[in-house]
Formats: sequence, structure tokens, C-alpha cells
Amino acid sequence: MKILFKLMGMLTGIMALMGCDHTPIGYLDVRNAVYHPDTVYFKAVLNPEDPEDARRIQFEIPWQTTTIEGVEGTLPIIYQIRSIACKQGQEEAERQFRMIRKGVIELPWNHTVPPGDYIFNLQLSNEGHSCAKDSLITIVIY
Repeated sequence: MKILFKLMGMLTGIMALMGCDHTPIGYLDVRNAVYHPDTVYFKAVLNPEDPEDARRIQFEIPWQTTTIEGVEGTLPIIYQIRSIACKQGQEEAERQFRMIRKGVIELPWNHTVPPGDYIFNLQLSNEGHSCAKDSLITIVIY
């Protein structure tokens, strides 16, 4: 009987050691990551005579995209702007655009980003996982 207990203890120890592989914590699935709509329009210059623009100026309301959809994973998920592709205004865009909660891209109401198309490449990550997604959204400054 003692031999049986010793044998079971040794088998349990061996199985415990074999099960100690480094397994990543959680998961991150960004295959279905998308913005709806995938193109948004922000004004370069606000007109104080326009009621909508006047309200944005009065309350200093920033320009914002919708949240990113189709991202699944263990929380917290970190959203970052990896790069911005554009023909001009690269430095201004990188300095003024910022990522906030759940993948919302924000631009101050009084920005100085020049007119043009800005294509965003993002980095999504959580503990143990990271994935780059290119050309997820285009912001047109007009």
C-alpha cells in the first residue's frame, strides 16, 4: 500500500512538472476589427456663424470617430496609433490625433492639421498578445 501511495505521488509530481509550460495569459482576436463608418470627415476651419460649429467652439467639443468594433480579448485591451499615412501634415497629425477609450480617435476642436486624407494604422494589445492592423479608418480633413 505504501508503495502504491509513493508511486501515485511520483506520478502526480511528474504530471505537475510537465504541465508547467509557459502558456500565454488570455487571448486577443482582432480578425474582425472594423470601424463603422470606415471614413469620417472633420472640418479644418470652423465657421462661428454656423450653429453646429458655434456650439463646438463654445463647448470646445473635440472631433471623434466611433469606437472600433469586432475586437475580442482579455481586458484590458490597449489601443494605440501605430502610424498615420498621409501626403502632407505628418508631424501635425501625429502630434494632435490621439487614441482614447475603446479605439476612439480624437482631434481637438481647434486643431491645426492641414486638409487631406489620413489613414490610420493601429496597434492593439493586452497582456501576452499584440497585433497590428493597417488602414482601419480614414479621416478626411476638409
